[in-house]
Amino acid sequence: MTPYSKLSSDYEEYLLRLVFRRGTTISGCIHNAYLNRTLHGMGTLPERSDLRSKAETNIAEALTLLRTSLAAPILQADFDKWHRTSCENLVSVYADKFSFTAGEAQKWINMTMKYIYTIGEERIPGFGTAYEFCHAPLDNDVLDALSRYGFNGLSKAWSRIDYGEYFECQEWIRNKFKPTPPLSIEFYLWMGTLPHAD
Repeated sequence: MTPYSKLSSDYEEYLLRLVFRRGTTISGCIHNAYLNRTLHGMGTLPERSDLRSKAETNIAEALTLLRTSLAAPILQADFDKWHRTSCENLVSVYADKFSFTAGEAQKWINMTMKYIYTIGEERIPGFGTAYEFCHAPLDNDVLDALSRYGFNGLSKAWSRIDYGEYFECQEWIRNKFKPTPPLSIEFYLWMGTLPHAD
């Protein structure tokens, strides 16, 4: 065994700690996903840190609910219902302060899920069986890539769409690339390694 092979898992932990400054926890995933969002008007709010804390708590509670529900088998429809409710609850956190849309909520929640799987079941257990149901985070890069496979685009910027239009896009991804899960499709698109589509 070489000195490197003895340290390989430690190097992996080092890399994760560099990326997830708040730790390889659900809280760290929520924080990093926040950094990938677009929140219009956020910088103008003096109480933005309180709102963000409330929003992060909201997402953490939603994830606890999901993990609990995964103790028994669930269906795609169950996950979709959880996802829509989670997005609507997140939107409601900001409703009295400024416009925060389902498009922005999906990015925060979906990137959180992506980071949970990036960190892995060993460090954040209990979410493995939901992977096949997860949604693809939508943003300009993903939408541009989807257009090369026949997606006609959205009626407005992804950060401004409502949940109905968002969900239509998710269903398009599912139908176009099945049986590959949408979260895998987003990963392949981002990495530029998407396998062929029907």
